Amino acid sequence: MKKKMMAVLLLGVVVTFTGCSKQEIHSIDMNSGETEKTQTYQEDNTDYDLAEKDTEQRSYLQETSDSTQSNEISQEVSDSVQSSKTPQETFDNMQSNETSQESSDSAQNKETPQDLYTAFIKNEVSATVNKDFPQNDYKIYNLELGKSYTFTELGEYVNASYFDPEYSIKTSYDNAQYAYLESSDNRTRILLVKFSGLGIYTQNDDSFAVYVIAENEGKLYLTSFYECWARSYTKACKNGLLVSGGSAGAGDHIGVESVVLTNGKVVDIYATEILSGSWARCIDETIYNEVFAGNEDILFSVMIHTIGDKILHTYDLSECTDDQISVCETYVNRCRDEAGINWVTEKEVEKAIQERCGVLNIDNKIIDQQEEVEWIDIQ
Repeated sequence: MKKKMMAVLLLGVVVTFTGCSKQEIHSIDMNSGETEKTQTYQEDNTDYDLAEKDTEQRSYLQETSDSTQSNEISQEVSDSVQSSKTPQETFDNMQSNETSQESSDSAQNKETPQDLYTAFIKNEVSATVNKDFPQNDYKIYNLELGKSYTFTELGEYVNASYFDPEYSIKTSYDNAQYAYLESSDNRTRILLVKFSGLGIYTQNDDSFAVYVIAENEGKLYLTSFYECWARSYTKACKNGLLVSGGSAGAGDHIGVESVVLTNGKVVDIYATEILSGSWARCIDETIYNEVFAGNEDILFSVMIHTIGDKILHTYDLSECTDDQISVCETYVNRCRDEAGINWVTEKEVEKAIQERCGVLNIDNKIIDQQEEVEWIDIQ
């Protein structure tokens, strides 16, 4: 059971540019060079009138011919300009027009992350399980990597995963809720979806599972999850901080502070396991048995701090009597000398945490800012 809890609580958690080609402007000077011949007519009025009408008719026919010829030449000029372009220039112009149309369509159909989150809650879009979504060997089965789930399908997975008919008569979660938080590294909005009433530890213990969903390039992804039961808790904060705690036994208490990053992954800042009384034997059981034989009730505590790739040890003698302190110090010294335990001060732990925050590109002050998110029921 302790291994399961540790696995859960530690969380492990285009722009396209189109080139523009230059166009040459072709100018053509058109001159027909034609001169209309003039006929000489007799002085007779009748002959003159006929000649005048004939001239007018010929003039109209000539203008019509010239207009037709001009239009034909203009078309030839246009065709000449077009044909003078290289195949690449023609392709670029066509691509530019298509890109402009696509950009227009994209602008009309573009959805914001908030639109997508709302659509997911309304069961209108799905979220794809990210390739590194955490897998757990103690579950009946896990979310299938690369597969997409709507909200309803995710709920169906929760039911199938948490309610084994061999051990439970219950077949469905009690209710679902959602909340938003901001990623701790750059304040990007992230969606949380919670399913409650799962009976993880015991039936009707109001345990729950929370799934983290992040948007990337117009698509939604299931990126991580965490679960809590009667002997554990996780508080989700608006700044992306997750504060978790739990117990693997009367003298074994675990505390974890994690953050949700822009990509939706949950990453630990640090985890601390507090081992009190006889649980202190976990540091080195052989040395403990030799030093504390018959004194297992001494309220001596040791702490194991996991901060990134560092493992640091501290101890607490505040609950010991004067007579007990010497026994505890013997254990501490022998663990250092014989087991290679590197005991450090609280200041060294704080420094390591600050360095860890720097690696994660987050402000270490968020650890003290723990305003919880607001959970909203999904009808």
